[in-house]
Amino acid sequence: MRRKGLWIILVIVLLLALVYVGASWYFSEILLNGPTESIAEARAEGDTPASSGLPEPEEVRIDTGEVTLAGWYFDNPADAGCGLLFLHGFTGTRYHALNWAPLFWERGCDILAYDHRGHGDSSDAFHTYGFYEKQDALVALDWFGQRAGLEQSQIGVFGVSYGAATALQLAPLAPDLAFVAADSAYSEMEEIVGYQARQLFPGLAPLVLPGALAVAELRADFDVQAVAPERTVTEAQMPILLVHSLTDEYTFSTHSEDIYAHSDQSRTVLHLTDWGAPHARDILTDFAAYRQLVNDFLQQFAPEFGRAPTS
Repeated sequence: MRRKGLWIILVIVLLLALVYVGASWYFSEILLNGPTESIAEARAEGDTPASSGLPEPEEVRIDTGEVTLAGWYFDNPADAGCGLLFLHGFTGTRYHALNWAPLFWERGCDILAYDHRGHGDSSDAFHTYGFYEKQDALVALDWFGQRAGLEQSQIGVFGVSYGAATALQLAPLAPDLAFVAADSAYSEMEEIVGYQARQLFPGLAPLVLPGALAVAELRADFDVQAVAPERTVTEAQMPILLVHSLTDEYTFSTHSEDIYAHSDQSRTVLHLTDWGAPHARDILTDFAAYRQLVNDFLQQFAPEFGRAPTS
């Protein structure tokens, strides 16, 4: 009887272990390889470069050595000696750039926007929340500078959500950038993933999350702890603009507050907006006010960046 009881216990333990591993693998799959929007789906939403006051872009491919990034290059005829590299949000595509691009097109800047690895028409790859994406951005930045004939000091980087966190992780690798702007960034991967785990596994998140992150690290060969914009911002040497909606229920505004707290506040500006916007939608909620805060930031910290706005 005792031996039978031990076997029963062993079977139960093995079953629980299998359930735990299965749940960890399932959540790691969502983290690393969740569904993203296709370019066809983005195009079907109706936004076009023309609707944003932009010309048809050049379709470009940027080889990083590991993946190929599919993107758009907008060559501004004004030739104002400035460039803007745009990094889109999680599950999105370069089409997201169309909301922000007019802010910099009017300044006479060239613009480069591309699909992150594992997104849009770029190569299939795991999503690593900025760990490898920052290296992709660095390659794209070098490509952009050579193509547009710009020094790094003439280029700004604007990221939104996932792209914002990537931009902040890029900052220490590109110290001469004119500026970095981060709209709705997360402060640490573990914190934002923990929130998502609590939505998917209420009550079980504290148990499942460590296993899911460990599995994700093994599968994608990266370090979750290293994905922490609130720490990389301490090494940034350029002006930084942080924007976050107080009504963001996906990535709470406290993420940007934490990033700001770790930054050099003499050259960092934090705007916590109360416009009632959901996640990363401030610019769609009040374009004029958003444009003004961007222009005010540039006037203070990068007054030579392109042409002054007309109004």
